[in-house]
Amino acid sequence: MKTDDLHTLTGAYALDALGPDEHHAFTRHLDHCPSCAQEVREFAATAARLASAAATAAPPELKALVLERIDIVRQLPPRVPAPGRYAVLVTRLRRRGGVFVVAASLAAAAAFGAIALGQHDRAQLAERAGRSAQQDADRAGARGEALAAVLAAPDARTATARTASGARVTVVTSASRDRSVVLAAGLPPTPAGKTYQLWYSEHGSMRPAGLLGGGHALLLEGAVRDATAIGLTVEPAGGSARPTSSPLLVMALPV
Repeated sequence: MKTDDLHTLTGAYALDALGPDEHHAFTRHLDHCPSCAQEVREFAATAARLASAAATAAPPELKALVLERIDIVRQLPPRVPAPGRYAVLVTRLRRRGGVFVVAASLAAAAAFGAIALGQHDRAQLAERAGRSAQQDADRAGARGEALAAVLAAPDARTATARTASGARVTVVTSASRDRSVVLAAGLPPTPAGKTYQLWYSEHGSMRPAGLLGGGHALLLEGAVRDATAIGLTVEPAGGSARPTSSPLLVMALPV
């Protein structure tokens, strides 16, 4: 394998998606390539951060329920997305080789893992908690599937920009899905009682597109429609119907 080819495998290595021969070759390459080693560390940290953002804290009664039923209930496997979707992401990651496409693929992989764990925990509680727990799991699964569909779409396009503070914001848009995903890194914590909010810029006005939580990864709410850009502001906790502060960033959607 050529050295130039090895440089493109940092994202796949961070996802543990290389075959044995490639994994061995790339591991040896890391000993002599500081830039690849740095990229692997960054991608691994991104995956861990996004997984933590998507994870759901276990309810307090989970431990007691598990201990009560551990000897009488057969363990069920978690429901996970179709394996073919993961393979598609890794293939595109290699083909495109872009840093932010890699980050998007990491986000999808992290979301898959967190969704599976969340669904498994909820399944254990569904009998006692009733339908609401299963509905929460279904909604989380649907959001994860929609996010993955955007990132894996053949026509997915990416754009990136930085705020004045140096935070990096990336948007991935699929025209066929009519949806967008935003990933952000380096955003400082908001003041107490405040949150980051994203907006679609459409015909000169801002349309709410969702709140950016601690994980800094979000499937934007609603279709792209005629929007040409996204904006990022700091708003009161819970969000606003219209921006109440100057935007930290306005960036054109990728085409």
